[in-house]
Amino acid sequence: MRKLFTAQCGSYQDDSLKELIDIYFESEKDRLASASKILIKPNLLSATPPDRAVTTHPDFVRAVISSLKHFTKAELILGDSPGANFGKYEKVLDVTGIGRVAEEEGVGIVRVESYEPVQKDGFMFSSLADEVDIIINLPKLKTHSLTGLTLSVKNLFGLVPGTAKVGFHRKYPSDTELGAKIYQYFTLLGDKTLHIMDGIIAHEGDGPSRGTPIQLGIAAACSDAVGLDIAVTRMIGLKDSFCLTTAEALRTGYDASWLDVPETNVSLIKIPMSRKVRVPLFMKKFVAEQVYVKPVVLKEPCIKCMLCKKSCPVDAISVVDSYPFIDKNKCIECFCCHEVCESDAVGLQRSWLHKIMVRS
Repeated sequence: MRKLFTAQCGSYQDDSLKELIDIYFESEKDRLASASKILIKPNLLSATPPDRAVTTHPDFVRAVISSLKHFTKAELILGDSPGANFGKYEKVLDVTGIGRVAEEEGVGIVRVESYEPVQKDGFMFSSLADEVDIIINLPKLKTHSLTGLTLSVKNLFGLVPGTAKVGFHRKYPSDTELGAKIYQYFTLLGDKTLHIMDGIIAHEGDGPSRGTPIQLGIAAACSDAVGLDIAVTRMIGLKDSFCLTTAEALRTGYDASWLDVPETNVSLIKIPMSRKVRVPLFMKKFVAEQVYVKPVVLKEPCIKCMLCKKSCPVDAISVVDSYPFIDKNKCIECFCCHEVCESDAVGLQRSWLHKIMVRS
């Protein structure tokens, strides 16, 4: 039976947050007890400090890990792929405070790109998702300039490796189609997920990273990601379909009649400017096509071991003049080649617009 758990929390040290997490995990205790490996998946979009509310708060992650240890003996690992700037993973872990929490709690940190990508139903994601029994999904409540909101469903997009996420945006520049495709991708992983949302300090305006923090004091949990997303959307006073991943779930038959959402007294959030001003599709396509990162072989440090060629899942690497050569048209931007190279000979070539939009 699906059940929604919510709490009003004045801070990340509020006892009500611990109570919410404990009660939720109690409801899933059999599932947790039977797991042997569990992935904790926060939102680690970029290297921004916790008070910016761009990423899941480290104290929220700590509270989840602390409670989780009482319900399972499983190996706990933590991982994500930080948006378009995945190459700065260590910096992201440091600045967000998540790395320190994982270290102090004895939780191993993994890179999404360290696991071979898999293809299923036309979508690519890291095989990390297949190697764990449960994914504890810890989204940050944020507005999103393209999908309206980024909540539980969209947070699992972080299991798409490297800048293949950017490629997703290029392929589906229409906001509605992007939201629909992200939801369709989510359905491949949804059966092994649990969800606890951090909306204590949320992000409003031109999210997911260029807006401002807002104190909402909301925490919520549910094993139904779409139900949780709808509930939180209602709690902040917006229509269910404002979140475009939810809109696709509803379009394809999701029944939200089971939800009993408590009334909340929270501030009205500012919505993204993009939801107020319509941008022509041809302009979205042009911008999307100019934002990319591609791997490139650097001949000077290259030792011609061909590990990069062997690792490529789509055979985009051939040998030209005895050196590996990456066909940019075949490349799916999973960055397995970058990950396996032992001589730092696979660099990242960023487009001009990527350099403008994504700070190193």
